[in-house]
Amino acid sequence: MKPRTVGFTLIEVLACVMVLTMGLISACGLALYGLRLVAKSRAQTLALATATAVLVDPSPLSTDPSLSPNGASTSGYLNGLWVVRTEVDPVILDGSARLRSVTVNVDVYNGQNGDAVLSMNRRLLRRTP
Repeated sequence: MKPRTVGFTLIEVLACVMVLTMGLISACGLALYGLRLVAKSRAQTLALATATAVLVDPSPLSTDPSLSPNGASTSGYLNGLWVVRTEVDPVILDGSARLRSVTVNVDVYNGQNGDAVLSMNRRLLRRTP
C-alpha cells in the first residue's frame, strides 16, 4: 500500500493567494472611491450653504463692491472656498425708485483659480436707501 499524502500543491496555494489578493485590492479601491465621494459631497454641501448665505447678504465677503465694472460684485474667501457674487439686471419696480429687482449670481470655487463647485442665481427684491 502506498502512503497517502495530505496537503495542498503549490499551484493550489498560488491560485488561492491570487484570488485573495484580487479581492483585497478591489476592496481597497472601493474604499478609496467612497472617500472621494464623501469629500466631494462635503464640498458641495459646504458650497451650497455658503452660496445661500452670500446670496442674500454679501457682507462676509471682503472686497469693495464699488470697484467692479460689472455692477455690484464682491468676491473673497469664505469657509475655505472662493466666492464670487454679482448683482446684474436691476429693474425699478415702483415710481419712487425705492424698490428694485436684481438678479444675484453666486459662483463658488475650490480656490481662487480652482474648480467650480457650485453656481446659483436668484431674482431678489432690494430696497434702495
